[in-house]
Amino acid sequence: MTASVIICAHNHLQDLTTPCLSSVLQNTAHPYQLILIDDGSRDHTALYFQTIPNAITHRNSRRAGVSVAKNIGLSLSTGDPIVFIDNDVTVPAGWLGIIAEEIEKPLVGVVGGIPSNEMERLKAPLSSDMLLDFNQVGSACMGTTRACHNIVGFFDEGLDDAHEDTDYCWRARLAGFRVVSTPRLIVAHAVGGTRRDLPDAPRRKATRYLKHKYRKYEATFHVNELYPFP
Repeated sequence: MTASVIICAHNHLQDLTTPCLSSVLQNTAHPYQLILIDDGSRDHTALYFQTIPNAITHRNSRRAGVSVAKNIGLSLSTGDPIVFIDNDVTVPAGWLGIIAEEIEKPLVGVVGGIPSNEMERLKAPLSSDMLLDFNQVGSACMGTTRACHNIVGFFDEGLDDAHEDTDYCWRARLAGFRVVSTPRLIVAHAVGGTRRDLPDAPRRKATRYLKHKYRKYEATFHVNELYPFP
């Protein structure tokens, strides 16, 4: 089945986006639809995206935020699974085939590769189907099934600068889906990427919003180790 691969970018064409997209183009054998979203970049990202054969491209005239950009990608996608790659990630050979295989396992709605800065995930106990069950995985490299997306919906645009992936995973879990990492897929992650240029205030606001939104589920998710609830 053809997957949809969505990459969103805001500036950083040379140091992040070009290596990211080159790795996808060179290392992807599984059939896929490529969707490229330029979220108001001030460099030549939009022009570069237009040179990629067969890619579906969209440009926001000004930065709308990561959740809005991802939702545009979702609205343009037709494949299954739907896979997000942050533009500060490079992927190894066979990466998409691994996600497509793992996401077919029982009850899995969201599967993530393991970013190079989150290798501690490998210390978690393996499930019987050789996956690592978590409360959330990051969208640095994250796939969701079409069935999961149809139930969970789009990213919360109130979380436009942080935690939109955490929120998506938590909603998937509330809907009865498993959220997992696969130890078969390690991806190189230049931590921070595009967001390192963004102000801290919106991220702090997003954290407060996330805590408020899920306060009643604190005991269910056991998330204190990730985002402590005051």
